[in-house]
Amino acid sequence: MKFKSLCTLAVVAAITTGALAPMAANAESKTLSGTGEVTYEEDTTTNKPKDPEDPKNPDKEVDPKNPDIVINPNGGPITIDVVPNLTFPNQKIGVSPVATTAYAEPITLAFTDGTSVTRGNFVQWTDKRAGNDHSYQIKAAMTKQFTNGTNELKNATISFAEGLLNSDMPSDNWPAARPLGFVLTGDGLSKDVYDNSESTGALGMGTFSAEFGTSTADVTNTLGEASTGTVDKAVELSVPAGQSIVKGKYVADITWSIEYTPAPAAPEAPAE
Repeated sequence: MKFKSLCTLAVVAAITTGALAPMAANAESKTLSGTGEVTYEEDTTTNKPKDPEDPKNPDKEVDPKNPDIVINPNGGPITIDVVPNLTFPNQKIGVSPVATTAYAEPITLAFTDGTSVTRGNFVQWTDKRAGNDHSYQIKAAMTKQFTNGTNELKNATISFAEGLLNSDMPSDNWPAARPLGFVLTGDGLSKDVYDNSESTGALGMGTFSAEFGTSTADVTNTLGEASTGTVDKAVELSVPAGQSIVKGKYVADITWSIEYTPAPAAPEAPAE
């Protein structure tokens, strides 16, 4: 009886061990894969104006009724978003042997919460095109000389200086350049404001502004670059001497543009 019992126990042990070994050797993993999918489309919505000295502030929304700026109501992947309405102080009619000059007044930038700040005259643009080509040039032209009815300020010019580039984009998107100094004349010729024509990859992608003269001398942009001058002497009107001037308000037209090379058209689908 003892022998039988021991033999029975031995047989049971052998069967159990032999059954486990093949199962471990032949173990398999059963898997099933799905996919992840996302489609990107170009953003054609309007681009909101931002504070040129504090573009990263999410709590300050610019009031669209600002009289000192013109806001583009049209959307698109590459646009001029904001341009200034330049206002120069009233001038006295007199006789001067030299050209008379005046500096544009700063902008009062109002926000929807009822607050406002003083800023330099600025232009804002956005490039949110698809692909890796974000090269462009910002240009300006005086497309109509200062006129009052049939009266004109002959050969009047507007010069821009002390430009500061700013954006809420990360540093990898910033082109390595400052806004250019330029002079607008009444011949309608475009002048370069900002040159990003040699950029590669994502350089220049996003929303940027060029502010001409800052509110105070200690202003820095998002990258920590310092202002080169304040708004009080950044945008200058010059009217040559020796011409008769009729009293009244004189208005000029200044046209700002973003020039770029459009991406090549997508190839047509082959005929079936």
